[in-house]
Amino acid sequence: PFVYMCSIVGLLLLMTNGSTTNEVKNTVRATSTGTKQTPEEKFEMAPLVRIDGTLKGMGDIYDSTGERLVMYTFYHRIEADHRFTDMDDSSDRALLEAWKKRWNAAGWDTKIIHLEHAMQHPRYDEFYAKLQDIPMKGIGGKGKNRPYNELCFLRWLAMASVGGGWMSDYDMFPLGYGSGTKGPQPVELPNEGDFTVHSIITGSQGAGIPCLMSGRAEEWTRMAFSILKNGIEHSRDENHWTDMFALMDLRFTNSFKYDDAVINGENILMGREFTQEDCALTDGKRGIHFSHDAMTLGDLSHLDNIDNKANYRPEVVEHFLNNWERVCGHV
Repeated sequence: PFVYMCSIVGLLLLMTNGSTTNEVKNTVRATSTGTKQTPEEKFEMAPLVRIDGTLKGMGDIYDSTGERLVMYTFYHRIEADHRFTDMDDSSDRALLEAWKKRWNAAGWDTKIIHLEHAMQHPRYDEFYAKLQDIPMKGIGGKGKNRPYNELCFLRWLAMASVGGGWMSDYDMFPLGYGSGTKGPQPVELPNEGDFTVHSIITGSQGAGIPCLMSGRAEEWTRMAFSILKNGIEHSRDENHWTDMFALMDLRFTNSFKYDDAVINGENILMGREFTQEDCALTDGKRGIHFSHDAMTLGDLSHLDNIDNKANYRPEVVEHFLNNWERVCGHV
C-alpha cells in the first residue's frame, strides 16, 4: 500500500478547506512580490554554510571551476494553522540546518530552491495548466491536499530551472561523502547526466522514490513532463495520483536509470544503538532517508524523551549519524 505523500517530505505546502485550484499560484505570488514575514516566520533559504572537518577525513569535492558540487533541496514554509506535516517551525529549521551541515561536511555545497524557481521555467504555464487534469483527491477524497501534490510535481521544473544536478529531500542525509564509496563523489553526474533515481522500493525493479536524484537540466525537464503525462493518463481510472506514483509507473517504460543507493530510516532504527556488526547494512549506500514513514515504522525505544513523531527527526538524525560515524566510519 502506498501513502499518498510527496517523497520530499520537507516540501511543505498549503492545504486548506477552501478552493484549492489557485493555492499554488497565490502562494508563489506572495513569495515573488516580496511579502514580508515576521522574524519568527523568516527562514534563511540558501546560505552556503561551509563546515570543514565536522566529520574526520572529509575532503572537498570541486568541479572544474573550483566550486564545490551542489546538493539542492526544495523547501517551502506554510503557516502554522495550515500545517499538516507534524513539524513546527523549530523542527523544520533544525532539520534544514542538520541537512546543510551534513552535506557541507561531506564535501558539498547546499542550496535550497523554492516555488519561484519553478515559475522561472519557460514552460511553467503550460505545465501548470496541464497539471489541473491530474486527479489529486487526497485525504478523505476531498482534495484538501491538492496544493501539496501539485507542488510535488512543480519541484521537478525548479530543478531544471537551476541547471539540473543533484537533488535530495531535506530528510535525506549522506553517509561519509554521500558517494556510496570510500572516496568523494566524482564531478561528473552519474550515467553521463542521464536521469538517475538513487532510491527504490526494496526488492523492486526500479520503483523509484524521489528522495535522491540526479541529471542534466534537460533531463529534469524531460522527466517533469513525463510524470505529468503519466498522471494525465491515469485521470480516468484513479482518484489520486502523485509524482511518486508516476515515477514508479515509469519504470516500465525505461524512462530513467536507477540504483539502490539509499537505505530507509526504519531499517536502521532498531530500538538499540548501531554497532559494528550492523555496519554492513550501510555498505555501498549514499545515505539514509529519515522520512515520515521511517519515524512511524522505526523503533526509537532506546532514545530517552523521544517518540515516533516527525518533529523529533532532527534529534534522531543527529544521534544516529554521530553514532554511525563513531562505529562505521566513512563507507
